[in-house]
This record gives sequence, structure tokens and C-alpha cells, in this order.
Amino acid sequence: MMPGVHFKHPRHQLSVLFHYRVKHIILVEPWGFPEFQETVETDRPIPVWIKALGAMFSPFNPLAGLRLVGPLGLTLVQTLRPDFKRKFSSMFSDNTVSEYIYHLNVQSPSGETAFKSMTGSCGWAKRPMLDRLDQLHPDIPISIIYGSRSCIDSISASSIKEMRTNSHVEIITIRGAGHYVYADQPDDFNHKVLQVCENVH
Repeated sequence: MMPGVHFKHPRHQLSVLFHYRVKHIILVEPWGFPEFQETVETDRPIPVWIKALGAMFSPFNPLAGLRLVGPLGLTLVQTLRPDFKRKFSSMFSDNTVSEYIYHLNVQSPSGETAFKSMTGSCGWAKRPMLDRLDQLHPDIPISIIYGSRSCIDSISASSIKEMRTNSHVEIITIRGAGHYVYADQPDDFNHKVLQVCENVH
């Protein structure tokens, strides 16, 4: 406990301690902020067969199939995701990235299991972060980075900015980048991150 600091509530204690340790938060393509929107399914109905498959595989981790096929998993990754090799072609001319992705995901799925436990219907977060954003100390600045061609909805960033009217919230868009911002436009991405870091006091 810090001398001279009095806490009214456990959440207040966490917020103050976090404030002492964190100077700036950078979120890159963040997931899990908005609440589930039923209108999405109404506007674009999900086919019954996809719902059936989702229900059938819901007890399993998303990449369980990759582990199930054993050594054939590497070929599966290379076949289904040839974009991995293209994205990092400036650094690797072989299958290094595909092999890395394969070996990373055939290990004990701790992160995968955690993500599954946090995910609810249709990939939405069970406990949306926007509901808890008020617990973050207002003096902590946030920078949010998105790719202009990403599948991740950037509306959450605008919501964060509206909620934190007395805090610094910067929304950064990397032109020509998809979800893998750091791979699609590495120079622009690194430049923006360095700019943010240089302004941390």
C-alpha cells in the first residue's frame, strides 16, 4: 500500500495502482469492447447450417482441428492461409511464418481456451470492456490503432472517446492495412507507435 493514499473501494484501489504503473495504453485492433448487437443478425441473417455447425463445434476450442490432424496441420496452415507468407515476404522467403503459426497453435491451448471463455454469441465478448471503462483512471491516455481495411469495427474507438471526455483518446488509422496492421504496413505502424511513445511523460 502506498503511504498517504486512501482507498474508498477495491475498484478505486485497482484504478489508482494501475495509474501509478501505466503511463499510456496503446490498443491495436482491439476486440471485446462493444456489446452484442442483435440488429447485426437481423440485417444479415446467419444461415441455419452455419448456426448448426457453430452449435456442434461450440464445446471445442477454435483450433482443435489443427491439433487433431497432427503433422498434416502444417500443410493445412500453408494451404488455408497462404497470405502469411506474402505478408512477411520482405523478411522471409521460405515457410518460416507458417511453421511458426503452426507450432504456436499446436501447443497446449491456454490462450485459445481463455479467449473461448471470454467469447459469447457470434464472437462477441461476454463482458464488454465499454461497460467497465469507467474503472480506468481518467489521467491515463489511450491511443487506438486500426487498419483502414480491417474487419474490426472502429466504432468502439469513437465510443471510448465520447465516454472519456476529460481524457486523452487518440484514434489512429493506418491506410492500406487490414487486421494485421503491423505486417501490412510495418513502417507506418512502427512510426505511429514510436510517435506515441515519444509523447509519454
